[in-house]
Amino acid sequence: MTIRKETHVCYNITGKPWPRISRLGLASVVVCLMIGQMAAAAPTYRIYPLRNGICKIAGNHAYYEGDSDKTYGFALYIWLVLGGDKPILIDAGLSDVEEMNRGAAHVLREPITQNKNESGTAQLRKFGLTPDDIGHVLITHLHFDHVDDLLIYKNAKVYIGKKEWEMATTAAPTWGHGKIMHEFSNTPSCRKRLVLVQDQEVLPGIESFWVGGHTPGSMAYRVNTAHGKTVLTGDTISLLGNFERNIPLGIFSDLQECIEAMKNIRKKADIVLPSHDPGTLDRWPPAPKNAIKYTIRAIKVGQCEVRDYITFQDTDSEQTSTYYLYVWLIEGGPKPIIVDTGPKYPEEFSKSTAKYIPGGVRQLPEERTIKALKRYGIDPADVSHVIVTHLHPDHYDYFDAFPKARFVVNRREYEETTGQLGSGRNRLATDVRKTLDKRPDALQLVEDEEVVSGVRVFPLGCHSPGSQGILVRTQMGPVVIAGDVVYKYENIEKDRPGRSPDERACREAMARIRSLADIVLPAHDPLTLERWPDGIIGICTTD
Repeated sequence: MTIRKETHVCYNITGKPWPRISRLGLASVVVCLMIGQMAAAAPTYRIYPLRNGICKIAGNHAYYEGDSDKTYGFALYIWLVLGGDKPILIDAGLSDVEEMNRGAAHVLREPITQNKNESGTAQLRKFGLTPDDIGHVLITHLHFDHVDDLLIYKNAKVYIGKKEWEMATTAAPTWGHGKIMHEFSNTPSCRKRLVLVQDQEVLPGIESFWVGGHTPGSMAYRVNTAHGKTVLTGDTISLLGNFERNIPLGIFSDLQECIEAMKNIRKKADIVLPSHDPGTLDRWPPAPKNAIKYTIRAIKVGQCEVRDYITFQDTDSEQTSTYYLYVWLIEGGPKPIIVDTGPKYPEEFSKSTAKYIPGGVRQLPEERTIKALKRYGIDPADVSHVIVTHLHPDHYDYFDAFPKARFVVNRREYEETTGQLGSGRNRLATDVRKTLDKRPDALQLVEDEEVVSGVRVFPLGCHSPGSQGILVRTQMGPVVIAGDVVYKYENIEKDRPGRSPDERACREAMARIRSLADIVLPAHDPLTLERWPDGIIGICTTD
């Protein structure tokens, strides 16, 4: 994926590093505390920019009085907002790229391209969502690329600026999307979902306000987030450069409205998210300066069939479903990190689990962990850490293949397995035991802590006494590698825990996972390779 690099990691209303409140008078402090208490009931939302395509436009369209010989990259986005009663989208995106390119040919220097993984449906799948799950769609304006897909969100209330709707439906020619305006004017199932908004709170913690400028009724939305009041500007501010340089977009219905809109947004926003800036994917979500944002690659190292009564606590069915065995490769730091090793001895593992894994583990020669890693250019000797979710053979007994790596395991899990707690019998895999005897400094016992910057482990229990999850900072935000606490997406998305002696512990573990991340990677679901093209997780899109 090609992303324009920026020198700043995050930005505020001045385009400078995040402000720190200082030298407040007592009265100001009291007022701030009162406002904070009043706003406490509002949800704290999480915003995900989902790229819907890319294009390039001429400089005089990107900036008012800009150089027409210059070309600027634009990205198209759908904004997924989570944390409320139902999933929210800000703008609906487009799928009819051909029609959009025809209609915008006079603006485009290079036409819009959209790969199959950038459709709204494909992007939502990464979060376990479908268009039917979206409860609210907030529209900034009625241009084609912002509303073309609106009809696929058939269960959502649709919020459009009152002025935008009234003027677009009466203007001749209109700037609005003809089919969308027709359906929401004439089709009862659409009309009943249409909500016309002005300057108001449209949902708890989300305010709409008129900005105009780009179209007569363009709206912006201010969203309460953990990073402050975040304004999604719509096309009145398309690039961060428009805002930082105080130069409006070159495509407008009213220049003065664009200028006033930027002033208004500066008053309202702690952070701005312009509608088409390619650099947003590098800057959002905000992270500490120079913070690493990792990518995760799911590498298949085998498969098997597992009885349903193992996959789900709520059934005794002996039917089976397919499990994939994965090694999780974390890249982006100084050296690669591995989560779980895959089985070293699949035949032995298959014998010990034959009752509930009929047919055993099937592993192609190229799926052996070492060969699988080398396909992606990874030398096991370069791996700095092997983090194991738990000490079951298919997750850790190939550790000896990583001669310089730390062996990162939950303290309780290790002490239980080695007999320091409970039975007194050491059940640690022989090859791993020998490796740790030779390299005792390789053992790193952890509880709830950061292993390296941006990669954290946290205890979960449930599947085994010391099962742990791994929380990884990525470009898209936090991602949890869940281990066998979550076998499949259905466990956590449908609230169906896997088989465990303590169902309540599993529900509590899944609740903790949900509290930490919106993106969760189950241990064994083949769907991971469908939701995440090429198995690459944590970036908005791949080209």
